Amino acid sequence: MPGTLRIFVLIFVLWAAGLLAGAQFAKMSVLLPELRALYPERAEHVSWLLTLVSIVGAVFGGLAGRFANNVGAKRLLVASLMMAGVLSLWQSTYPAFTLMALSRVLEGVTHLGIVVTAPALMAQTSAARWRGATMALWSTFFGVSFAIFAWFGVPQLNDLQVSGLYQIHGGLMLLIALLVYVLLARGGENMGQADQDAPAAGRDLRVLWPGIGWLFYTLTFLALLTILPLEMPDDIRPQMTTIMSLLGIGTSLLLVPLLLLRLSSTKVVLTGFALAALLTGLGSSLHVLVLAIMLFAVLGLVQGGAFAAAADLNQSTAKRTLSYGFMAQTGNLGNLIGTPFLLFVLEGFGAQMLLLTVAAIYVAGLVSLTVLAWRMRTDDTIK
Repeated sequence: MPGTLRIFVLIFVLWAAGLLAGAQFAKMSVLLPELRALYPERAEHVSWLLTLVSIVGAVFGGLAGRFANNVGAKRLLVASLMMAGVLSLWQSTYPAFTLMALSRVLEGVTHLGIVVTAPALMAQTSAARWRGATMALWSTFFGVSFAIFAWFGVPQLNDLQVSGLYQIHGGLMLLIALLVYVLLARGGENMGQADQDAPAAGRDLRVLWPGIGWLFYTLTFLALLTILPLEMPDDIRPQMTTIMSLLGIGTSLLLVPLLLLRLSSTKVVLTGFALAALLTGLGSSLHVLVLAIMLFAVLGLVQGGAFAAAADLNQSTAKRTLSYGFMAQTGNLGNLIGTPFLLFVLEGFGAQMLLLTVAAIYVAGLVSLTVLAWRMRTDDTIK
């Protein structure tokens, strides 16, 4: 296969690995009613099947980056895909609830292995001039995965059942594992191996900066995707949930690569937080539909810019792997905390306080990242 075509195919295969990692969440979230029917005696606990993967990520995300640098990104990615495929195939047999929960813990480990290594390998594979667009593509994996699973999976439930969808997911995981192994086989033994400076990189602000931004982003994203549609008319609520998610994807794919031609990835992220803070600060004067559309389009700047920043700020695969590991950790932490916290604010203090709280989170993110960016520039000047 010609070199340019091979790189193009490899980037999309790695993105497909991300889509399947996102489906590890989607296959539980989208099919939650069906899973409750499968485990009627544990129906009130079924939501834990979704939460367990986030808990693993929140606790072990940072360690996953270090582990990847010890064993090599390629090896960890292939092993994670293979293990994830086997787990999904086993889940299709409807094991006892306790065993299903245990499989989700193991699946959380494989999820980390994928989301830490695949973007680092994408950044390493891509030419410098296309790296921003490549990472913007990666940033869409979660939203695109949910959209595909909802559009394909739910209509096929009558024919395939939950077991059939899990078998397809597991089979695709194994197929992508094979493709990654073959396509990276000619990449050299140093593909994704640890750099000598990797241990110290865990304290490097360039490694940490994207993950800190990602924490403030995830504190609000899923929560607002859940809460804002509740304030809309019933007949458009499902469509608006999909539209809001797709707006962020569209901004990441179409606008972020263009902005990166003129602005640094860090400035794109800061611009996203500034505009989001402005919109939510003025939210009470905007119709909820207008607010939702504008806000999720703006948040796409943070989504695409943060993943691009991890690649731009860190020039080695080892540091990028650590950075994506930290993003996985802070992102899962934000998802775990954000929705219950903002629902508490809404129920206890009302919609106006909710918007002010969200605006405060964005301002805190903007200030924190600005201070860290200043410190990075200061460190560079001293060096």
